[in-house]
Amino acid sequence: MKIKHDMHTHTTYSHGKNTIAEMVEQARKIGLEAITISDHGRSHPMFGVRKKNFAKMRAEIDALNQKYDDIDIYLSVESNLTGADGSIDIGDEEKKYCDWISVGYHYGYIPASIKDIFVFALPNYAALLLPFLRKAVIGMNTRAYIKMMERYQIKLITHPGDKMPIDIEAVAKAAAKHQVILEINPRHGHLSAAEIKIASQYPVDFAINSDAHSIVALGDLRNAPEIIKAAGIPISRIINITE
Repeated sequence: MKIKHDMHTHTTYSHGKNTIAEMVEQARKIGLEAITISDHGRSHPMFGVRKKNFAKMRAEIDALNQKYDDIDIYLSVESNLTGADGSIDIGDEEKKYCDWISVGYHYGYIPASIKDIFVFALPNYAALLLPFLRKAVIGMNTRAYIKMMERYQIKLITHPGDKMPIDIEAVAKAAAKHQVILEINPRHGHLSAAEIKIASQYPVDFAINSDAHSIVALGDLRNAPEIIKAAGIPISRIINITE
């Protein structure tokens, strides 16, 4: 099992250790057919991509695509889910430079509104310490993901369920409806084998990605083969893998 298109990678434009050019060179070296650069959305105050840098990233990737004919290079962004209404932290001025958009949930982002600090961000943090809140938070998070898929054209949800508990069955059903790929991210442990089994009841596609923050981790499957075996799904359900 081998990744042929690593759809989730980071560079020095967020908090990765290598440049776009270095990541592309490594991708060519290990035989990837394609790589997507997907640095973090702007609501991360410390390492989100600044709006002005999307044009620079687009120009770098276009130049590399002109230079090499043995690999396809795409520009995306790992935007953040920032509000209970499904808001994400990417605007039209940034989308125009991207080939597609992915969405994940991370700690340390700036919520979409003051209201979302109290009704979305803080409940997720509180549920880590107060288990009795977990059921309500799962419902809230699941609704937010579904609203996000209804509002935006999203290609990929990164590490669904990580840091933010969700009803994976409901999210998978909506992802199948809106043709959104669910990521199997061995770096974060989501989707797990149990979650994949539940999600696979619906005609949703999966992708295994490295979430590499350096050239060393690019294309690294980690324990993904064991996860897939335990989940019992055919390789054909995973769109970016070859055997």
